[in-house]
Amino acid sequence: MLSILLPAARRSTPEEAQSCWGDLRVALASIAAYAPDVDVVVGWSGRERPRDLPPNPRMRLIEQAPGITTGSEAWNWCSTQTDAEDLLILGDDCVLHPDTVGQLLADRDFIHREAPDLEVGFLGARSNYVKGPQNLRSPNGDTVINGIQFDSEGRIFQADMVVPVAALVRHDVFDLTDGFPPTNWFADDLMCWDLKRMGYSHFVSRAYVHHVGQRGTGQGKTSEQLLEEGLDWLRRNRIDFLHHLQGTSA
Repeated sequence: MLSILLPAARRSTPEEAQSCWGDLRVALASIAAYAPDVDVVVGWSGRERPRDLPPNPRMRLIEQAPGITTGSEAWNWCSTQTDAEDLLILGDDCVLHPDTVGQLLADRDFIHREAPDLEVGFLGARSNYVKGPQNLRSPNGDTVINGIQFDSEGRIFQADMVVPVAALVRHDVFDLTDGFPPTNWFADDLMCWDLKRMGYSHFVSRAYVHHVGQRGTGQGKTSEQLLEEGLDWLRRNRIDFLHHLQGTSA
């Protein structure tokens, strides 16, 4: 069984209490159209409960528990609301393609068949707004564009970390680190690093999602503020990973 985890948090004025859920409505419309048989956990936080969402009998709309302040904590909380074997972590400002879920599952199965002894951590989708090799602008070693895309877009490849704009992971693997650490920036980097040190390998899939980007994370904060907050969290909580990022030793 697969569950899509989709936390959605939006600050708003009274006048925008429902219009702020536009991203969520579009994300859920793509799920209803392209993955109608998949369980969906929507954990919301905001001024008002979202209304006028696309109908989907497989969706559960649940208000987030008090005290959640980051997207990382929200995804962790959503994971406790399902006992599904597999989790698809998804941003609420993402839009599935018709084959996103199918390709992620097919790519995961392919890796298991071709490398049965390999422990798979995160399998991340490509996107238009994401860092590193998942970005469609990255040729990933290719120089040839076949039609309108790089040849590498049709291949699965290993990566040190993946960004969970859309990422498939087994529930028991996700729980190994107690989920994402409670910071907006560097949470995915750190979790991938911890899992890699446990022997897990991460991959980039052929699958694609459209991602608007930075719609809910740290609303009202600049990238500079989020960066400094993330670095400060690492200084106080995971100096080992900060040294790794900086290429220094403790």
